[in-house]
Amino acid sequence: MYKQHCGNLLEIDEAIQLVERDLRRYISTNQESFSYKYTKLLSYLITCWTEVRILKLAFEPNCFSVPDRDLIVSAGTLNDKWVTSLDIAITKAYHINRNLDIASQLPFTSRVRYNEIKELIASELLPSIELRNRIAHGQWKFAFTNDLRSISADLTGKLRQENIVKLQLKKKLLMGLATLIHDLAVSPLTFERDFDKNYRLIEENKRNLHNRTYASYKQKMIDKHQRGVARRNGTSN
Repeated sequence: MYKQHCGNLLEIDEAIQLVERDLRRYISTNQESFSYKYTKLLSYLITCWTEVRILKLAFEPNCFSVPDRDLIVSAGTLNDKWVTSLDIAITKAYHINRNLDIASQLPFTSRVRYNEIKELIASELLPSIELRNRIAHGQWKFAFTNDLRSISADLTGKLRQENIVKLQLKKKLLMGLATLIHDLAVSPLTFERDFDKNYRLIEENKRNLHNRTYASYKQKMIDKHQRGVARRNGTSN
C-alpha cells in the first residue's frame, strides 16, 4: 500500500507540473478565461496532494501500528486525518496518553510545537479543503453554503482570489507541514533537531503569501512572453 500511495503522489505531482506549465502560458498570453479555469484545476490538485500525502504517511514502513493506521484512514474528513496523524505521532513520540488532553501532558517546548502544528492545519489546510470541495462539486465561479440554498460570499471571494502565486506558496507551506508531521512520526529526534529549520521555511512562505502580488507576477510573465515574440520576429532592440 505504501508503494501504491507513492505512485499516486508521483502522478499528482506530475499533474500539478503540467497544469502549472499551461497556466503560466495562459497568464503570459493574457488569456484570462483559461487562466481562471486552470487556476481552479491547480487548486484542486494541490489539495488532492495533501490527501494522498497523509495516506502515504499512514502506510510508511515502521511508522504507525496497524490499529493506529486504521484510525487515520477511517478518520471522517481530510482535516481529521491530518489531526489524527499528528495526535498519534505526538503521543507515540512522548509516551503520553492520547485519551487525555494532549497539550497539557507535554513539556513547554513540545507543547508549543504541537499547538503550532495544529494551528497550521486549521489555518492553512482546512480552508484549502473547503475550496477543494466546492471546486469538486462544480462551484467554480459561485460557491454556495453547505445547504446549497444561498451563495457564500466569503467562499466565493476566496475562490476568485486564488492565483498561481498563492497556490505555489501554499503548496510549499503544506509540504513543510507534511515534513513536520512525517519527522515526528518517523523520527522524534529528527523532528526536534530540524524543527526550527523546517518551521522557518514555513514562516517564510507565510510571509511571501502576503507580500508577493499576482499583478506583478502576471506583468513579468506578459513582458517575458512579448520579449520572446519580439526576438523571434527580429524586432527586439
